[in-house]
Amino acid sequence: MSVTYSITSLLNIKDENIMFNENCVKETKIKGKRSLVIIGYLDSKPTNCSSCGVLKDNKIVKNGTKISRLKITKISELDAYLELKKQRYQCHHCNRSFTSKTNVVDYRCHISNNIKKSVLRYSKETISNLFVSKLHNISDMSVQRINNKAYESEKLYKHYLPENLCFDEFHFKTRIMSFNICDAATGKTVDIVFNRQLDNLNKYFSYYSKESKENVKNIVIDMYKPYISLIKDNFPKANIIIDLFHIVQLVSKAMNRTRILAMKRNKTKYNKMKRYWRLLLKSRMDWDGYNFKRYTCFKTYITEVDVVYYILKDDEELYNTYQVYQEILYALQHKDYDLLVRILNNEHNNISTYLVKSINTLKEFSPYIKNTLSSKFSNGVMERNNNTIKLLKRIAFGFRNFINFRIRILVITSLFRTSKKDYEFSSISP
Repeated sequence: MSVTYSITSLLNIKDENIMFNENCVKETKIKGKRSLVIIGYLDSKPTNCSSCGVLKDNKIVKNGTKISRLKITKISELDAYLELKKQRYQCHHCNRSFTSKTNVVDYRCHISNNIKKSVLRYSKETISNLFVSKLHNISDMSVQRINNKAYESEKLYKHYLPENLCFDEFHFKTRIMSFNICDAATGKTVDIVFNRQLDNLNKYFSYYSKESKENVKNIVIDMYKPYISLIKDNFPKANIIIDLFHIVQLVSKAMNRTRILAMKRNKTKYNKMKRYWRLLLKSRMDWDGYNFKRYTCFKTYITEVDVVYYILKDDEELYNTYQVYQEILYALQHKDYDLLVRILNNEHNNISTYLVKSINTLKEFSPYIKNTLSSKFSNGVMERNNNTIKLLKRIAFGFRNFINFRIRILVITSLFRTSKKDYEFSSISP
């Protein structure tokens, strides 16, 4: 087994024009760090001049060598370099010189393509660009440039939109809410828009083709009114779906605020209401009415049902609010739209103003809630992506440049459209 075969296998080099001799590995200090330098020789034997295109014959001759030091992936936790002695050629036809080329590295670049592929793999994790750069012995700006190269903006938008979308927002900076567009079926973010203001979003979607917008069938949103007008203006064939989580959250918050008011009114049950607030928000279908346990603040063994009814009794407003809250939960859990409408339209006496406001909000959005109960789509995948975005912001201590932040989000979640060349750096010739 030759030395060249062993080194090329170790470094994952596919260029057959690179040769290695014995004792080609040396250890030295580069920029104050202990590093490995692997010395090789490159002669690609060109068939024509790269400048004028004249055939080799006798007009292209060897003209010395040029040494290039390339950064390669680490070896045994040591920074590694490939020191290539490239053969130079001169063309007598155009009197120009050129150097042997290799697919190990791009033209006029000192970072190997294997490092670029590794950077893309690490960039998909929720770690900062600075940490990725330290792992690969390159600058953080080089990491960002590699991510930018992998991102093909023209192929990503303007001509295509998935059939099912999710709309939501997240905090980019103080007082700036950015807009997130997600594929409801696959969970992949389609794009990130800097500002969620309605005029800005209408302008953004105006760049999409009419066919791509008519292709959208369902859009999942929270109860944010500007999104409804946005969808009606830009997606005429799309059904508006209100996310079920936000509907439940609306009535749950109303019930919890009612409990807090009752807790302040009744000092004797203050501790019990404060400790067992989760039981009041729990659905009756999930109650445990059989297992007797010892609950703190109670002297005897009781069940969850006993705890709830003890808290509710003697407070008519809390009791009535709780009954209506449970009826709404029941209708949502069974996806019974007709039952939900009847509950919302009934006259409810002596319930809290918080729940009254929530019921009025549900009435306003009731046509879209009907789509919610008959659809399988939700904003769950969007909330997952937003959580990833918040985690990235926290780890990276924030981003000043929105474009870099947007590209990193798309790279992290593997959401961008790419060609094979974006991943096969080793196949790109300089």
